Amino acid sequence: MGNAQSEMWDKRYSNENFVYGIHPNEFFKEELMKLDIGRVLLPAEGEGRNAVFAASQLWEVVAFDLSNEGRLKALNLAKENNVKIDYEVACFESFKAEKESFDCIALIYAHVPEAKRQEYHRIMSEYLKPGGVLILEGFSKEQLGRESGGPGKLEILYSTENLIDDFSDLETLSLQEVEVELSEGVFHQGLASVIRYVGKKPIKTK
Repeated sequence: MGNAQSEMWDKRYSNENFVYGIHPNEFFKEELMKLDIGRVLLPAEGEGRNAVFAASQLWEVVAFDLSNEGRLKALNLAKENNVKIDYEVACFESFKAEKESFDCIALIYAHVPEAKRQEYHRIMSEYLKPGGVLILEGFSKEQLGRESGGPGKLEILYSTENLIDDFSDLETLSLQEVEVELSEGVFHQGLASVIRYVGKKPIKTK
């Protein structure tokens, strides 16, 4: 997660078109609409499609991404939709927030290096309030070799076993590996193998 990654994403997002579209991820939208409105964190948020949707539903939105280009496009999209989002240029390691300060965290195609994945996921769990919900959609290991999107390295793709282990402190509400027809801009198009996870942080009992 260094300058090379930032430059790669800046280059991708410098296109005037929204490379993953302007509409929210369908799974994120569906799951968010089940929740009481609160404060949501969107890591690796890119061009802001999910952040702007959440803000349009009256959520207080905090987002971050490595790319300044992504941030600029997200802020413009928010302005066009007459909503406000708090968006930082940061990575999983540099972003800071108070523990137990979010009602929802959504990791939508937030793929990270295998050596750091569990650490980053556990940090995200710490940011959830008791009773808070984590929503995740990402490419499964079965996606390798397909042209419908995703990183081309097996170790960066998800398995259900990874997520059960990473989020062992959460109560799993749903976890499935499914094939979906993606239509999210130019980079997520076609039949894809994805993992969808929803977990809830247990409410502490005295």
